[in-house]
Amino acid sequence: MDSFSDRSKRNVLSSLFRLNHIAKLTSLFLVAQLLPVCFTDRNAEKKQILLELIADFQVDLQKNLESAIKTKGIVGAIEICRTVSPAKEADVKTSFPGISFRRISDKPRNPNHVPDVWEAEIFEQWKKTAKNGGAPYLVMNSNDKEVRVLQPIVLQNPTCLKCHGGPRDIDPAVSKKISELYPQDKAVGYKLGELRGAFSAIW
Repeated sequence: MDSFSDRSKRNVLSSLFRLNHIAKLTSLFLVAQLLPVCFTDRNAEKKQILLELIADFQVDLQKNLESAIKTKGIVGAIEICRTVSPAKEADVKTSFPGISFRRISDKPRNPNHVPDVWEAEIFEQWKKTAKNGGAPYLVMNSNDKEVRVLQPIVLQNPTCLKCHGGPRDIDPAVSKKISELYPQDKAVGYKLGELRGAFSAIW
């Protein structure tokens, strides 16, 4: 068993690594703001920052959910997911002004996660690709006004079915909690390997 000292060292190192990573992202953010128009792809730095923000968000959300499931069970984890995700989206906006960041789905649990017109079109393209045996793919779009990144979220963890699967997958207590928190929930009936939603970032 690890000693308290060992755990403390790891926690400190983890915090330092995270702070260092945030500092690097912030530096890239400032560089991207100053990129001259004459660059062939002046949005390259912005695309990289958005991809790194999505990756960080995904890892942090997964860690929070896994921890919540272990300590509070599936029902308790629903409440954690409900608060952690919006909080992290707000943190991104605070650290990187001008960036809009959120999760979306064509079958949203949270009504604030409904796709806009462009995002909905990409979802339709992904569905057509799936019918032909393909997998959803990363989409990046940029012009003189904005950079957009849409990264698909594919349901790969069997644990996710306990909140997003069919009637046989979701415990009645979990279903009751979901109904209480999300009366208009549509995010059920999924199977492993299916498209659950996407991370959407706009700069």
